[in-house]
Formats: sequence, structure tokens, C-alpha cells
Amino acid sequence: MKLCINDFEGPLDLLLHSVKSSKMDIYDIDTKYIIDKYLEFINEIDKNDLNSTSEYLVMASELIHLKSRLLLNLDNDNEEDSDFTINSEEDLKNKLIEYEKYQSISNVFRDLEEKRSQYYTKVPENINNFFDEKLKLEGSLEPNVLRDAMVELQKRMFYQKPLNTKITKKELSVEERKNYIRDFLKNNNKVSFFSLFENYNKEVVIVTFLSILDLCKNQEITIKQDENFKDILIEKV
Repeated sequence: MKLCINDFEGPLDLLLHSVKSSKMDIYDIDTKYIIDKYLEFINEIDKNDLNSTSEYLVMASELIHLKSRLLLNLDNDNEEDSDFTINSEEDLKNKLIEYEKYQSISNVFRDLEEKRSQYYTKVPENINNFFDEKLKLEGSLEPNVLRDAMVELQKRMFYQKPLNTKITKKELSVEERKNYIRDFLKNNNKVSFFSLFENYNKEVVIVTFLSILDLCKNQEITIKQDENFKDILIEKV
């Protein structure tokens, strides 16, 4: 758990704030001034809550120890007190510089985390799990299936660019188209529904579709589809 006092996340955060608010260069700070500002802050906080103030008080003891060394001109003395981690101005500067680096990196990671939270990642799944169980047909075909095939054919007509068109004065008749289908099935006993449309223009599609319905009605052909969304087959009886 991170304990904050007056929006400071720890004693080093407070010291770094004092340096920046005093507009000092972190590599050339007035150590005694920074220590005095820190101790002023310590005197104002509630010391009854040891859970939240203990580390601030530990740092205060470190800084008082350092200040005493500075006043006694022991900063450049090689002798160090093993009970303290800050025995010179250089030790204090190094701690502040290192903390500033960690703080800067933390801000970068925080920004990256915020940006990443705007994306949602989903583990790949087998889409077959979301389809209904395939329905196998027994050879009979409902009218709505043929209607859906017609709709699919119209979509293909729309997306085919450029459209194959012919300019002719001769009008197509259902009877002529039925003869064309009969001849087509002589060489191919079973053909795809879509293969009967050599051209995707309006006249050919309508006349061919009506011819297929008429031939089916007269039981000259059968229309089958093995599974949903599979090819529709026209077979000669």
C-alpha cells in the first residue's frame, strides 16, 4: 500500500518537490536549504499516525545527521556512519537523481498503461462454435431456399463489374429458355444452378428463373442442396 501525505508519495518525493519549487538544478542544490524546508514540513504533519509518517521521520533523522556533518565540516571526511545511508551531499544528490529517473519512467509507463486500456484484446476462438448445427437436406427443397438463391444471384450481379450485356432485338421467351436448359442437361445430367446464367442481365435472369420453376413443376428436373449455403444443383429426371 502506498501512503501519501499532502499528495507526496514519500520523503524523496517531498525533497524532489522542494528542489523543483525552489528552481534549483538537481545537480547543484543548496543542501542546507533543502534540509531546512524538509524539516519545516515534518514539524507540520501529524506524528501520531506512525504508519504514514514513519518513513518521513526516518528521512528526517538522515537529513539531521547530514546537516550536523555539514556544520562540523565532515562532508568530505572519508569516515562514514554505518547507521545512516546519507553521509554526504553527494549521497543525497545521487538519491534524488535516481528517484527522479524512476519517477520519469513511471510517468511514461502510466501513459502507456492508459493508452493500452483503450484497447480490448480477445483470445482467438473457433467461429464454428457460434454456428447452428448444419441441417442436411434429404433431396427436397423448400421454395424459400430457391428464393434465397435468387437473392444471392442478384448480389453477384450487383458486384460484378463491368456487367456483361448484349444489345439484341430478339426477345427471350420462357419456352426457348426451357429448351436451352433441356439441351444443356443432355450433356450434363447434373449442373450448378448458377451455371445456367451465362449472362447476368435482367432479361436472362428472369426468364431463366421462370423456366427452372416451370421445369421443376413439370417434374422434368429436380433441385437439390446437400447442406445450407452449399451450391444448388439442377438434375435431370
